[in-house]
Amino acid sequence: MERAIAISFLFLTFVYQSSGQCKMLMCRINPFIGSQSRLTTSDIDLNLCSYIIIAIGLVTNEENVIYVKPQVRQMYSWMSQAKRQNPKLKFVMTLYIETFYEMYLDPAKRSELFQACVRHLRDNRFVGMTIELNYGFGYDVYPYTTYTKHRFADFLQDAQNAFTDEAKGNDKPKLLLFGTLPGFTNIILKDYDVPRTFNYSDFVIFNILSYGEDDYWTGWETIDELSRRHHSRIYKLDPEDTFNLDYYSQWIISVGGIKSKTIVSVEVQAIFYYNIRAPGLEPNYKLVRILNYGEMCDFLRKGGQIARASNISPLHIYDRMLTFYDDEFSVKERKILRRIMIDERNKTK
Repeated sequence: MERAIAISFLFLTFVYQSSGQCKMLMCRINPFIGSQSRLTTSDIDLNLCSYIIIAIGLVTNEENVIYVKPQVRQMYSWMSQAKRQNPKLKFVMTLYIETFYEMYLDPAKRSELFQACVRHLRDNRFVGMTIELNYGFGYDVYPYTTYTKHRFADFLQDAQNAFTDEAKGNDKPKLLLFGTLPGFTNIILKDYDVPRTFNYSDFVIFNILSYGEDDYWTGWETIDELSRRHHSRIYKLDPEDTFNLDYYSQWIISVGGIKSKTIVSVEVQAIFYYNIRAPGLEPNYKLVRILNYGEMCDFLRKGGQIARASNISPLHIYDRMLTFYDDEFSVKERKILRRIMIDERNKTK
């Protein structure tokens, strides 16, 4: 794979939002993955996206002191260089709160945190931040039974108020607040107040499914049947098909999402499954892990069979290994088709 393409696989989550005349293309950089890739920031096309999210760079401890990990701190000097090359480029910081489940009950601690966030964002020339509630915990894992679905919306409301108040005292634009929602509908309905999440966010990043619909499955499956499990299919294969980007994009609006604030996030990933049964027996595929694209290229060099789900998204079969992934063609198609899909939906609703 060409380096220019590989960087988009490894570093970037393509995010596309379109509503009326408002269009936004965001890319997400994960500094912690970069060390695995043999790729550097010099491989990033600074004209590709108007917004770049620096992933998992802001962490707080019990005293609400902002701590930026070394891998992220190294990005700050590059950000200054990037803005000199493209003055229109904007950076957004991800806020992940390790102590969220203790501190969200304490308004005073929340206020201290937001003031610290404002200082950090302004000092380092970020235009806003995303708030990720359960990143790193896995899905549907909450350590405290006292959590209710209203708490995250309360948190966003306080953050938005702090950003608005801060902007009134200076001549700078208000910092942007990006809420985030996970890719599983049952988790969203159980743990998120969707209308309030959208109401108190400037934009909401909806992280559409990042891996297969099942951790494992058993049975003989043709290439066409395997294709149904690909994590990045765009359109429905039949009226009952819900594992596709089109379904989830429309679903979030139906449960209270605001069309003009929705940013659809589609992760560019390689997802590795393994058949734990010997050849000749009924296959039993289990999810192994997410691959970085250095590993994916190594898989492809082994040989094997390559097919495409819906003639777009590639999958690779070699021996007992099955990998769903993205390549130059599928990334391009998802960008183009996502734009058409959202525009067409807006015309009919």
